[in-house]
Amino acid sequence: MPGLSMILETARRALLSQQVGINVTSHNIANASTAGYSRQRVNFSPTPALWERYGYLGTGVQAESIGRLRDSFLDGQIRSTNGAMHSAVTQQGVLSQVEASFNEPSDAGLSAMMTQFFNSWQTLATHPEDSSARNGVAQQGVLLAQGFQRLHNELDQTHLAINDDVSVKIDSINQLTSQISDLNKRIINAAASGGEPSDLEDERDRKLDDLSKLANITFSKDSSGSITVSIGGMTVASRAGSVAIAAREAGGQLQIVTAKDNLQLNVTGGELGGDLKLYNTTLPGYLSKLDELANALINRVNALHSAGYGLGTPPSTGVNFFAGSSAADISVDPAIQSDASLIAASQDGTPGDNTVALAIANVPNDKVLNGNTLTVSQFYNGLASSVGSDINAVQSTADAQQLVLSQLENQRTSVSGVSLDEEMTSLIQYQRAYDAAARLVNTANEMFQTVLDMVA
Repeated sequence: MPGLSMILETARRALLSQQVGINVTSHNIANASTAGYSRQRVNFSPTPALWERYGYLGTGVQAESIGRLRDSFLDGQIRSTNGAMHSAVTQQGVLSQVEASFNEPSDAGLSAMMTQFFNSWQTLATHPEDSSARNGVAQQGVLLAQGFQRLHNELDQTHLAINDDVSVKIDSINQLTSQISDLNKRIINAAASGGEPSDLEDERDRKLDDLSKLANITFSKDSSGSITVSIGGMTVASRAGSVAIAAREAGGQLQIVTAKDNLQLNVTGGELGGDLKLYNTTLPGYLSKLDELANALINRVNALHSAGYGLGTPPSTGVNFFAGSSAADISVDPAIQSDASLIAASQDGTPGDNTVALAIANVPNDKVLNGNTLTVSQFYNGLASSVGSDINAVQSTADAQQLVLSQLENQRTSVSGVSLDEEMTSLIQYQRAYDAAARLVNTANEMFQTVLDMVA
C-alpha cells in the first residue's frame, strides 16, 4: 500500500531524471560550436503504476534513454552531393593548371608561335635568296617545336601528378574505412551494454562525411547500430572490418581495386573520382589532340619542303624541315639547324623561285585535320576552347552542388544543431522541475514529522 515512502521514492526519481536532463542540456551547450555534433535529448517515460482500489497510482518518472536528433535521409543527400561537388572542384583545380599551360590568348601561346612561324615563311617568299630570312625560318621553327614540347611536357607532368594525388587519397580512404569499422565495433559494444553511444555515432558520421568527399559511397545501418559502407558497389567497411583499396594501371587506365583480391571498384564521384576522370579521359584527350596537331603540321610541312629545293650548287632537295612525329619529340631537322641554306623555298631549284615558301606560308589555310575539314589553326583553337569549356562545365557543376549542399546543411543544422535559446529554455524547465521535486521531498519530510509528533 502506498504511503509516505512512495512519495519520497517518486520525488527521488524526479530529482534523478531532471538531473539527467540538466546534464544532457549542459553537454549540448558545451558542444554548441563543435563541428558535426548532433543535439541530444533525454527520452523520459513514466515508471509502472501501482493498482489500488481506487485505480492506478503513478509512481513517477525515469530517464529511459538519451538519443540524438539526426535525419538519416538528409545525411544521405549531403553525402551524395558531397561526392558530386568535390569531384567537380578537383577537376576544376587541375583544369585551371591546364588552362595556364595553354596560356591563350598571349604572345607566348602556341597559336602566336604558329602564326610567327608561318609569317617567317611569308618573309622568305618575299626574299627567297636572303640568308637572314632563312635563319628567321629556322629560328621560328625551333621556337615552335619548343612550344609544342613545353605544352606537351606540362600536360604530361600534370597527368603524372594526378597519380601521386590518387595515392594520397587512397591512403585517406583506407584510414577512414578502418576508423569507421572500429567505431562500428565500439558502438555495438556500447549499445549491447545498454548505453546510447551518441558521441561515437557523431564521430562515425563525421568520418562518413569526410569519406563522401573522397569517393561515391553508399551506406546502410542494421539493427545493431553498425553501418555498412560501399564504394562503387564494393563493401569497404562494416562490423566485420574494413577492406583496403589500392590503385593499379592497366592499358594506360588507372583503376581502383581491392588490395587483397584485386577486385575493381567503380569510383565515379568525390575527389578520387574526379582524379580518375582527369587521368583516364580528360588529360589523355588533350595530349592526343596535341600530338595529332603536331603530327599533321610535321607531315604537311615536310611534304612540301622535301619536294622543294634549297640553295647551293647543285641545290639541295629531299630534306625534311621537321623531325619527330608528335608534340613530345617535334624538332627542326638537325641538318637545317646546322645549315639554313638547306631550307627549301624553290619548287624547281631556281634561286629566285618562292613557290614552296608560299605553299608552306599558306599551310594555315589547308584543311589537313579532322578528316580534312579543319585547318591547323581551327583545330588548335578548338582544343584550347575545349579546355575553357570543360572548366566552365565543372565550375557550373561545383556551384550548383555547393548551393544544394548549403541548403541541405542548413536543413540538417535545423534538426541536429544546438540552439542556445532552446537549450536555455530546457535548462529552466529542468531546473524548475528539480526544484519542485526537492520541494516534494521537504513536504514528505514534514508529513513524516507530523506523524512522529502524533505518536509522541
